Amino acid sequence: MRKAAWFFFFSAAALAADSFKFPVARVRPLWPDEPGQLEIGAAGISYQSANGKTKVHAAMDDIREADVADPKIIHIETYDRLRRKLGERREYTFRLLEGTHGEDLAQFFSQRIPRPVEGFYTTAPPAFTIRAYHRHALRGVPGQLEIGPQAIRFVAEKPADSRTWLYRDLDSIGNSDPFHLRVSTGAETYMFDLKERLKPEAYDFAWQKVFEASRLR
Repeated sequence: MRKAAWFFFFSAAALAADSFKFPVARVRPLWPDEPGQLEIGAAGISYQSANGKTKVHAAMDDIREADVADPKIIHIETYDRLRRKLGERREYTFRLLEGTHGEDLAQFFSQRIPRPVEGFYTTAPPAFTIRAYHRHALRGVPGQLEIGPQAIRFVAEKPADSRTWLYRDLDSIGNSDPFHLRVSTGAETYMFDLKERLKPEAYDFAWQKVFEASRLR
């Protein structure tokens, strides 16, 4: 069974696209959005405006974080520090002008960026599932929490709220009682109200995976 799960995971990874092209609008605070073409490949991301006046390139090694949780948005943060804004890094936000991107884009980044990727993609079948509610600051969203051999996933009713967290990316997990669960990475923390009791063996399974992954860092 374990071999089958690993085969599923790596087969899915092998099927992921190795490059992407999107007609986009580069989001510019205080300025109108700028239409252009975004290309993403193993070398990094490249953007050129429709009028040819703007060109942006970020090598894959220079990408610090990628947020592709919203299927119509691609947000990239680089390691470059901004001189005019102390403590802030150079970021780019692109809004897709046609359609949406799929989970293969999140998987693409997760295979190439060592830091957590904010997004959702398929991994091996879960060992445990539980109905859950992700708490937001004001409201929240229902879905299903899945604990598997490679990752913890939250499959939400709203696609932008769905997440996949590889164990290598998790800083910690915690539960104050069997009806709550916290999942934390360097990029985000999710608090879940569980709609059924979390089995001790499910929590122990996830905790052990996080512990094992932390020893390999």
